[in-house]
Amino acid sequence: MARNNDLGLGTGLWLRVATWLSVAFLFLPIPILIIFSFNASRQVTHWEGFSLKWYAVAFADRALWTGVQNSLIIAAVSTLLATVLGTAAALALSKYTFRGRVLFQNLIYIPIILPEIIFGLSLLALFILIRMPLGFTSVICAHVTFSLSFVALIVLARLHQFDRRLEEASLDLGANRLQTLRYVILPVIAPGIVSGAMFAFTLSLDDFVSTLFTAGANSTTLPLRIYSLVKYGVTPELNAISTLLILVTLAALLAGHYLQRRAVSQRLVLGLGGGTAALVAVLLIVSIALADDRHTLNVYNYAGYFPDSILADFEKETGIRINYSYFNDNEELLSRLSLGACDYDLVVPSDYMVRTMIKLKLLARINRESLANYANLDERFTRMEFDPTGEYYIPYTYGCTGLLYNRELTQPPVDSWRVLWDERYKGRILMLDDMRECFGLAFRLLGGSLTDRDPRMLQDALALLRKQKPLVLRYDSNTVDSILLSREAYLAPYWSGGGLRLTKDHPEFEFAIPREGVPMFVDTFCIPRDARHKENAERLIDFMLRPDIAARCMEELLYPMPNTQAPALLPEDIHALLQPMLTLDLKKLQLVGELGEFNKDVDRAWTELRSR
Repeated sequence: MARNNDLGLGTGLWLRVATWLSVAFLFLPIPILIIFSFNASRQVTHWEGFSLKWYAVAFADRALWTGVQNSLIIAAVSTLLATVLGTAAALALSKYTFRGRVLFQNLIYIPIILPEIIFGLSLLALFILIRMPLGFTSVICAHVTFSLSFVALIVLARLHQFDRRLEEASLDLGANRLQTLRYVILPVIAPGIVSGAMFAFTLSLDDFVSTLFTAGANSTTLPLRIYSLVKYGVTPELNAISTLLILVTLAALLAGHYLQRRAVSQRLVLGLGGGTAALVAVLLIVSIALADDRHTLNVYNYAGYFPDSILADFEKETGIRINYSYFNDNEELLSRLSLGACDYDLVVPSDYMVRTMIKLKLLARINRESLANYANLDERFTRMEFDPTGEYYIPYTYGCTGLLYNRELTQPPVDSWRVLWDERYKGRILMLDDMRECFGLAFRLLGGSLTDRDPRMLQDALALLRKQKPLVLRYDSNTVDSILLSREAYLAPYWSGGGLRLTKDHPEFEFAIPREGVPMFVDTFCIPRDARHKENAERLIDFMLRPDIAARCMEELLYPMPNTQAPALLPEDIHALLQPMLTLDLKKLQLVGELGEFNKDVDRAWTELRSR
């Protein structure tokens, strides 16, 4: 058989099929995502017709546009710096021989070869070592360091095609080195410079990993915003945002590819550079104008956990501008505060994490005398076991993990956790991908609690979960509602807010509190020890304790707040929906506190369960 390619694989049908299957595997998810961004339904598994409403929601999302603004500023600044430094490095490597040249050239490859997560960690360690606050500057430094290598290599490739006789002729005709660089070398390598700049801009705009490690207050980018929304599942709004990002990235890459293949004039290079510099200047001026430090509040919270309309009302009423950053779990919050390099004024940890932060002396005492609406709080929540003095926290919301099920596909009664071990629902049971939730449930069925820290009961719980595993469709925390709506699964443990939201929109679902009891959580307002805007944080806390504001939060989030005056202000349908949660006997609820060293044992058991 004749060799028709460099690998000698021939031109058989199997090769073409394998090639097209590989291409489809790589690119088919993109058009699927784009198509479902126009879905009228909130659930991506159900197509209910064409609609542009999710693009309208995305364009109305204030946090989204803050992320876009931050991404553009960071991408523009880092692109300018990376292009200048990368081009200079390429010129030095191509024109000069000097001691350490090989080492310098090899160092340029490190950001490309090194896994980005290691790269991000190393930069984070460096910034902490030199006491650089995490924020815009740290993110820009990270992006420049990463993209500089790509610019240098692209420009270097263009320089290898450069005819050195042109440079020699210019010098022989009387031009000096600077004139030769400006009028001879730069016009020839301009396509490489522009395409390198486009590539650097795209890398910066899309970067997530290094940004995650180096971002701080007021530096949340669009990729971080998208990642924070994944906590609530893949929604058409998220698809719409991703589609817009794909289009911008594709346009930049196509422009870079086009310019790489065309002769680019020096005027165009200067025009692009000047336009980028002007864009940076405008964005920076706008940011500086909005960033009056005395009237600023840096909030670190879950995405979507403060309704945008309420934050907008607070800003309008007080003149305080809120910079909102996101974390995805309590452990991420703890690690950020422990670093001491983040400028946060208000954080929202859960109950067990408050105790840990108090022990580590990460929190400041809250001046309750400054909270005019403190008297509206339910006293049962003001001095809970994780902080008996109530000095370090103010309760925000509370909830529990209950049993969410489809009444049309299950047989009553569904009032016990034991239904999750019922053989009738084999392959239709969904479990949360959360070790504390799964082992906490198993401990409860065994008559104990995770906080007992009993190693023998842990083994019994592991055996119980192993017995259940063949019945489980999957472990998933992000798309529970979508899977239940698709009828792949019939029942699942789920957090009360998400469960009540699904029952509100789809009456065939029910959210039950099993008779064995349920784990409870309380999310709280806390102020970090080194907060620079403590008074502004206390003003926001007091604002959220107002009965009318608390009622609006409860209506939108569907999590109850321990505010004694707010329930009376709820619409009737929302009050009826929340009534079981508002009247819960707290004795049936159990806070799952910190586990200490026992957490490592639970983690090992969880790994063992999931790996077999």
